[in-house]
Amino acid sequence: MDQAEWEKILAYVDCHIHEKIDLRSLAEIAGYSPFYFSRIFVEEMGMPVTGYIRIRKLQYAAVSLLEGRKVLEVAMLYAFDSHEGFTRAFTRLFGSTPSTVRKYLVSYTVPGFAVPTEKRRYLMTESKREDLRYGRHQLIFETVRQSLEEAAEGFCTRVEIMLLPDGRVRIRDNGRGLPLSEDIQADRMVLNKILAGKPVTNAEYSQMGDLVQAGMQTVNSLCESLQVMVYRDGRSFRQDYVRGIAQHELSIHIQTHERGTEIVMKPDSAIFGEGEFSEDIIREWIKKQLPGDGRLDILLNGEKIKD
Repeated sequence: MDQAEWEKILAYVDCHIHEKIDLRSLAEIAGYSPFYFSRIFVEEMGMPVTGYIRIRKLQYAAVSLLEGRKVLEVAMLYAFDSHEGFTRAFTRLFGSTPSTVRKYLVSYTVPGFAVPTEKRRYLMTESKREDLRYGRHQLIFETVRQSLEEAAEGFCTRVEIMLLPDGRVRIRDNGRGLPLSEDIQADRMVLNKILAGKPVTNAEYSQMGDLVQAGMQTVNSLCESLQVMVYRDGRSFRQDYVRGIAQHELSIHIQTHERGTEIVMKPDSAIFGEGEFSEDIIREWIKKQLPGDGRLDILLNGEKIKD
């Protein structure tokens, strides 16, 4: 199918987003049999037709939730058979329940999916696997980059990177820590500005390109879990996120602890798979970032990295 045909099909889905959309209707627009259209769709879009339609409905549903609609109302609006079925599908995609999204997601805009210009095979190629492996490491690099900026300003002398089980990583520095206080409203604004993201599907990620200088909001959006701990002014602050969405109000405790910020994150396995981080890749990147003046120590799994 050419560009115009794809645009027509994807526009039809969006225009009929509140209805039940069947495969036969889309196949007729394309001029193919349902079987052949289904195969072409998977090859070009990298997912089944039904999966694409479900994602689009749930993305529009997230916007409706932020507009203040009730969960049951939204489930019916987007033609789900039941409140329970909608909640299950929504939680599977976004990692958070509709109620949590309604309460804590800061903002959301339905992304536009680009019409495919070349075939995207459903089975991942070796090249694609390498791209995802590199992208997984970029999440670490972007997080460490924040600590390097603290060091450049003279507020951080030590960064620790620890690879943990289950594909998680802990990154801790002794910088100033995020500017949090006992003012919950002010803290929420700070965290929203720096960290709050929005869920990203694997289809969106395939169109994002390089993550260099992407920012912590993007990093957070691409993590199926991210926990941030901030230590400053004799207090500890904790917030947990799932795919960029806060899971509770900020937790504050009185605690004597060296100042700094600690982040424990796990890349989204729905996007990056279940792969592990590579010490060699991380070490080589760190060596290129070290200022070389001896004022900053970076440790990987307890071992100091030397330039």
